[in-house]
Order: sequence, then structure tokens, then C-alpha cells
Amino acid sequence: MRESWALIRSAWLTAASYRMAMFISLFGLVFVLLPLYFIANALQPAMQQTISGEARQYFGFVVLGAICFSLVSTCTTSLPSAIDGAIGRGTLEAILGTPARLRAICVGFMGYGVIWAILRAAILFGVAVWLGAVVVWRGVPLGLGVMLLVMLTYAGFGLVLAAIVMLFRTSGPLATVLLTGSMFLGGVYYPTSVIPSWIRDLAAFFPLTYGLRALRQIMLRGDSFAYVARDVEILAAMTAVSLSVGTLVFWVALQRARRVGTLSTY
Repeated sequence: MRESWALIRSAWLTAASYRMAMFISLFGLVFVLLPLYFIANALQPAMQQTISGEARQYFGFVVLGAICFSLVSTCTTSLPSAIDGAIGRGTLEAILGTPARLRAICVGFMGYGVIWAILRAAILFGVAVWLGAVVVWRGVPLGLGVMLLVMLTYAGFGLVLAAIVMLFRTSGPLATVLLTGSMFLGGVYYPTSVIPSWIRDLAAFFPLTYGLRALRQIMLRGDSFAYVARDVEILAAMTAVSLSVGTLVFWVALQRARRVGTLSTY
């Protein structure tokens, strides 16, 4: 873990040199949360019945969706972005040539982004509770476990995207397609039950669909694990497949890049 923390510290020192950007990143949460607060309160009467299967309050429903989506976005894009930056600076080959384990390097590359996203999510959640979001606190520990599964699943997708970046220097629109599909079909701002039937089946292919539904039922309704077990089981299976495939694809791409000598070229 020492190698990972060294890379995380390096990213932190770089980010800390831009203090205004860090301040805006945190202060900007106000401009995210306040519109959600007023819009959610205005829509509460209309949405109450629609969201009843996952939550009792639309403000908590939409805040939890926004928090979860921000975390999965970071888990999906942080490693490909770090790989792309290291290639651009010409440091990727040097870093991979150190005795550090590949796993430690990958964790270090994406660590700062994930930690920063978690900090922003915690602040957003705390302020939302202060504004009146109703949370069933006994469900928080289990909810955090579900959130971790969702993040790991999308981290697996990030490994695939990072592999593509190593091979082709860009992942193209894949990240945008994945995240946009997750946002519109995963139930970030509305339950998947309201999605038109002709496209609703596509929601089953996005891990966020199962993670968000289970997360909301646990933390916003207080349902037991038995009630969400099916969604959690599917999510866990997706996590295992995503990480396994992502690790394999990343390793194969790295070996090919080493073999053809493209790690040091942009």
C-alpha cells in the first residue's frame, strides 16, 4: 500500500496547488443541492406514489441517486484519465518499470479521485440530511456495503476503458455511453418502473439499476436485507464479472503495449 499512497499523495499535492479549483469543487455542491431541494419539494406530491417502492420522500430519493452517480462516474473515469495523463507526461513506462505491484499502481492512480469523490459525497449527504432528507440510520451500514459493490463494478469497467486507452490512446465515447445509459436507465432521478416498456429491459444491463434500488430501499425505507437480497445477489455477480473481465483485459493490453513498445509514446 505504500506505493499506492505515494501516488495518491502526488495527486493530492498537484490538486492542492490549485486551491481555488478545490474550493469551487466543494462550494459548487451548494449549486447542485439547492436546486434539487426546491425541485424535489415541489414535485413531492406528484412523485410520492411513483417512488413509494423505493422511498417515501423524493428529496432523499434524488439526492441518493445523485451521490451514487457521482461516485460511479469517478470509479469509471479516474483510472483511464490517470493512464492518459501518465502517457501524455511520458511517465507511464517509468512508473510501470518500478518494483511496485501493478495492483498498487492502479489503486494509486485512481485513489485520489475516489477519495475526493467520497469526501464530496459525504458533504452532500450531510447537508441533505440537515435540509430534511429522511434517512433510516440503521440501514446505513448495509447501504454502504451496497454502495461499495456498485463502485467496484464500475471500477471494473474503468479497467476496460484504461486498457483501451493504453492500446489506442483514447476510449472514444464508451465512457459517455456507459454513464449516460446508467443515468437515464439506472434510476438516478426516477424509478426504473416509469421507463417506457420498449426500453425498460435495457435497464437490467446496468449495475446501477440494482444498486440504487437496493440502496434506497435499505436507507430510505428501512427494508431488511431479505427484501433486497435478489438485487444484491445480481449486483454481486456483476461485480465479480466486471472486476474479473476488467483485470484480464487490462493485463492483456499492458502486455501487448510492452511487447510493441508503445508505453512511452503518445
